[in-house]
Amino acid sequence: MSGLESHLLVHGLTVATALIELLAAIVIAYHVALAVVLIAKGKGVDAARMAMAEGVLAGLSFSVAATLLKTIALEDWAAIRMFAFVLALRTLLKMVFERERNSASSRVQRRLAFAQTQRSHEGMSGA
Repeated sequence: MSGLESHLLVHGLTVATALIELLAAIVIAYHVALAVVLIAKGKGVDAARMAMAEGVLAGLSFSVAATLLKTIALEDWAAIRMFAFVLALRTLLKMVFERERNSASSRVQRRLAFAQTQRSHEGMSGA
């Protein structure tokens, strides 16, 4: 590959990576705004936390994809080590947010089941 072709490839990867990371930021920002709206509408903190966790998970997925694209342009071992560290950190964050999302989801389901049980008991006692 010639120097010009290599330069164009690296430039194209840089642009693609920046666009993917911008998309990740937009997804996360949207879910943050959604969480604020959910709290403002009185939907509860757990619903907001689930929305935030979904957004961060989606954003981190895009971010990991962008990071993987960057590996094509890595040229030395120091850059490869840094990439491995960043990828491991993002993977760990993704696991933490996935756990949080699952935890919030189960809390919401328990509350809904409790509310339905309460309504059915009220209906039985009022009849």
